[in-house]
Amino acid sequence: MDTREKIVSVEEISGEGWLAVAGLFDPLTLEQAERVATIAGRQPERRLLAVVEPGNGTLLSAEARAALVAGLREVSAVVIAEPDAIRAHGIEVEEDLPGEKQRSEQFVQFVLARQRAR
Repeated sequence: MDTREKIVSVEEISGEGWLAVAGLFDPLTLEQAERVATIAGRQPERRLLAVVEPGNGTLLSAEARAALVAGLREVSAVVIAEPDAIRAHGIEVEEDLPGEKQRSEQFVQFVLARQRAR
């Protein structure tokens, strides 16, 4: 299966049984992938929807970030949207935007430090 097929529009998300996790996923790191797996593991009877927030000033485009998140086994579907658009469909959304921004900044600092060490 091409995991990019998991990327859908908000209008395509219907029915009950969804749990959503929202984030920038910029980029998708091991820590973020583990967070997604933990959230999915708490309610395994529900399908996990990853909500890629458009974000401003991100390293990667929303489309690239969505493609990365779609590759996670625990993720059933991915949308590029603001979390409130998903809540409007009656779907519970877990988000940690300050933590997402901090993880992105840590990644940038890691890369910069590696480049200076050369």
